[in-house]
Amino acid sequence: MMMPSTTSEVSELTFEIPQGRPGQRLLRELRQQYELREGPRLSREAVYLDTHDGRLHAQSRALWSSEGVLQLESLDRPDPRTRIDLDGLPGFADRLPPGGLRDELVPLTRNRALLELFSVRSRERTWSRWNRDRKTVLRVSVSQDEASDGKRTARLGSFVVVRQVRGYKKIFREVCEWWEKRGVQAGDGSRYRKAVEALGLDPLRAASVSRAKLDASMTAAEAVRAMIRAQYQVARANQEGVLNDTDAEFLHDFRVAVRRARSYLGQLRDVFAAESGARLRKNLSWLGKSTNVLRDLDVYLEHQADYRSLLAAPLTEDITPLFEFAARERETAYRALAGVMGSGDYDAAMQRWRSSVEDDSGLGTGRRGAEPALSLAGARVARKCRAVLEQGARLRNQKDAAAFHSLRIECKQLRYLMEILGDLMPEAKGAVQRLKKLQDALGRIQDLTVHEARTQDFAQAMSAAGDGRALPAAEVLVSRMRVQRELACARVPELFAQFSRSLRETEPPYVMLLPWLRRIQDD
Repeated sequence: MMMPSTTSEVSELTFEIPQGRPGQRLLRELRQQYELREGPRLSREAVYLDTHDGRLHAQSRALWSSEGVLQLESLDRPDPRTRIDLDGLPGFADRLPPGGLRDELVPLTRNRALLELFSVRSRERTWSRWNRDRKTVLRVSVSQDEASDGKRTARLGSFVVVRQVRGYKKIFREVCEWWEKRGVQAGDGSRYRKAVEALGLDPLRAASVSRAKLDASMTAAEAVRAMIRAQYQVARANQEGVLNDTDAEFLHDFRVAVRRARSYLGQLRDVFAAESGARLRKNLSWLGKSTNVLRDLDVYLEHQADYRSLLAAPLTEDITPLFEFAARERETAYRALAGVMGSGDYDAAMQRWRSSVEDDSGLGTGRRGAEPALSLAGARVARKCRAVLEQGARLRNQKDAAAFHSLRIECKQLRYLMEILGDLMPEAKGAVQRLKKLQDALGRIQDLTVHEARTQDFAQAMSAAGDGRALPAAEVLVSRMRVQRELACARVPELFAQFSRSLRETEPPYVMLLPWLRRIQDD
């Protein structure tokens, strides 16, 4: 992004100068014309951070730490940088000191772990201009920058930073205009995009949503194979994070990739040869089940603060031993999963997944595999959409957790199908957001149902081991969870009505695909 030529509202501008002799000649001219005095030579390193799925990058933000200062900058706007003094690198945004940077980062990262993306090392020469009273009226620095991500190293070029000294705006403006007259325009001052490009990085490399490119000319077999291949890549990208145990969301994204791939195979099973498709579904089922216990405990512990808030003092402290017990159970589950992922069975399962989709012959072609992808996906969306609407219409005054769980599974499968259709037909994307709200509400009901049982099991296990400290608080918490579940159930009919209404009101393809929608009543 180019900065405006005016310098009336900025105190610092950065210019990328030509490499080699042309750049050196310009620097000599600048030093001679403005009688710049050489200062100390410095070496600096800035470490750039992002979540594993590039949430800051997606919002055009760059977060970096250098010399005990953590800074967040906008890559698209010349906004002032938000910064704090901080020794070391932050692990999570919510562990930063209270203040503006924390408030800005938490919603951007949604509290995923902040990991090192790359570092930029700068060898810097400093110059200054003095007036007759030997006071500094201008500061200039020249740096040679080099980026590294631990695997690759790339030179970023040479940069001149011109800094205004308070009270001496005229000389600052003059030097900036000197550069612009020589065809060297001011840049945004950020090394981030240059480093990403030079290192060939994709900060969105582990996003949990498939990045497969689909188009309406694809056959059903081609499109589904591409989607399953993309999910394999997502799972592989998150595997190291699961094993390192730095962020529970690595496991979540791994599970979502497995679940999506399995759903595509299950709902579009006629696309591939029956035997090979069934083998891969069984393979994926094993991978998914191996992660169930750890993920359940991760979600339980993530809600710890919410559950404490349901209790009055002193029960908020009395419940602590129960969560400590849950954390120990979680460590046991993590070690068990790490053992699975380090086994030959796991390597074989991942290899079968990869080999099944790496070429056209891996899964074969079923009786409907040669059909246009849009036609088959549209028909399956229509069928699944009808199942969701008919189940949802029966939920009024319903309190049975099993019924809500069944609808949740149907919604999840519908959403995966709608995302395929959305890639092929952008008009289909609007209804996905309403479906996600409904799905989230149903997920909350399921979490509360599972966590109620978990709380009872933990309290009983502790009591059986001779530790009954948390039992009274656990009994109160279970009753409060039931109240919360009833409130969550009460929200579902309205969210369901909003979703079903959005299908009627949308433009094609849904009016065309689902002509029977008009017969489904909100009540």
